[in-house]
Amino acid sequence: MYSKKFLMTASAALIAAGVATAAGAFQVRGGAQTSVNAANRQSAHETNVTTRQANRTARAGDRQNTMQQASSNRANAATNISSNRANAATNISNNRANVANNYNDNHGGWYNDHPVATAAAVTTAVVGTAAVVGSIVRSLPPSCSAMMVGGVTYQQCGSTWYQPQYAGTTVQYVVVNPPH
Repeated sequence: MYSKKFLMTASAALIAAGVATAAGAFQVRGGAQTSVNAANRQSAHETNVTTRQANRTARAGDRQNTMQQASSNRANAATNISSNRANAATNISNNRANVANNYNDNHGGWYNDHPVATAAAVTTAVVGTAAVVGSIVRSLPPSCSAMMVGGVTYQQCGSTWYQPQYAGTTVQYVVVNPPH
């Protein structure tokens, strides 16, 4: 290997002869880096810093957009759920009204139109049976028989007659007078 003194002397000779510059002489021999390379490194470093900053800014914007979209999606889901619940409640209310109307239509509105007859029937039922006409039970006593009268199915349990009706999805039984 060459000594440092030899390399310095050779570099000085090349520079003096105009064959190389100080920077080129060190680069050719693999010596210390020159100010030209330092300027290039500084420029590359500044470009890298600028690029990294631009990338950070873009990622922050992307995160913000993603968060806003997620928030908007949650708000839309909540609105849809609320709207669906309101529609379901309206449907349930309408179905209950329809059931009540159908019940009254099937009985010719007898219960609503004849309060004196209703009172008389209730009084008779109290005297003659244990169940009061118009009362509602959730289940029937044992040994009841299904009877169809006038296209309507009733349950006859001894001397008591029951007509099924729906409360939501549950069947209940209303005590009625014996059908004709």
